[in-house]
Amino acid sequence: MLREPLKTSKKSHNNDQLFITNKFVRDFSFIGESIGLERVEFAKIIGLSLADIDEPQGIVPKNYLINSYNTLLEFSDDEFLGAGMSKLPRGTVALMVKSACLDVNLEQALESVAQVLKVSQSTVGLHTIVDDSLVRIQFLPDVKDPRFYDLICSLFIYVCSDVLSVLIKKEIPLAYAYFSCSDAINVSDYQYMFDCPIAFNKPQCEIAFDKSILKQPIRCNYQKVKQYLEVPLSLAKYKHETLDFIRQIKDFLANSPNAQFPSQQQLAQNLGMSVRTLQRKLADENNSYMEIKDTVRQRKATFYLEHTEKNINEVAEKCGFSEMASFTRAFTRWTGTTPSRYNKLI
Repeated sequence: MLREPLKTSKKSHNNDQLFITNKFVRDFSFIGESIGLERVEFAKIIGLSLADIDEPQGIVPKNYLINSYNTLLEFSDDEFLGAGMSKLPRGTVALMVKSACLDVNLEQALESVAQVLKVSQSTVGLHTIVDDSLVRIQFLPDVKDPRFYDLICSLFIYVCSDVLSVLIKKEIPLAYAYFSCSDAINVSDYQYMFDCPIAFNKPQCEIAFDKSILKQPIRCNYQKVKQYLEVPLSLAKYKHETLDFIRQIKDFLANSPNAQFPSQQQLAQNLGMSVRTLQRKLADENNSYMEIKDTVRQRKATFYLEHTEKNINEVAEKCGFSEMASFTRAFTRWTGTTPSRYNKLI
């Protein structure tokens, strides 16, 4: 069973996380299977092997969350991914944003979103409750298979949070995110998606934020976000499209299997620049390719140790180390302690 994550800051979970467990990707594959997309074909489309998807306590680069969603979206032509009792027609989320962009503030925008869902006859089950200090948005989706309820709720809460932030061009600090599932084995994935306190075993799935945010003006330019709304989960990509140069490289390297990183020349080609330009930009950031590779290996190693029960030899291999001694030296340099000692501390 996956471990509860370390109690680190919220920022480290959300902004710096490069990897997620394979739990959500596996759930996506089963949704696909339920609507006629063979799991082997699903794996081929997203660029993973079925073994990677089914690996006990496996981890994958975080971009596979969007890849998986997009694959099912294209296959089902349904923003509910074929999991609902009725379809959510493609373009519904885009229509929500387009309608809300015409409003004065977020309070009016929420009313526009509710109206679009009503017209679409959606079974998303979104309810907004405003009390003395908080706005609570609850999700009660009507799904065909209860196995997929938690994933669908998580996705729609994530998309909803992104939509609201995009509308006011400001990250909305959530007071909390509640989920009805019990004993989630991939708590770290929820922490990546939601930068706020998280709780499970709740009567319903909901997010909440300060009531004063309702008066925030709508600043979104629909034409600028339109392309991202073709795949609603890509709004996260829009929010972070101004990521610094170093972060872009880290995200790219996180996709390297077993930390077998590309050469500088290969990286430069992928980024659309010469090696000299790459080196100059790295120097401007007071950084080096070696340092960045080191950071990615460190993140992957600590993620495995914090969130899985894989033994240290397996972790070393997954992080690109052929010798345990080399891994131990590197890990000690990163954290000030050995992998075995780190394991005991968590």
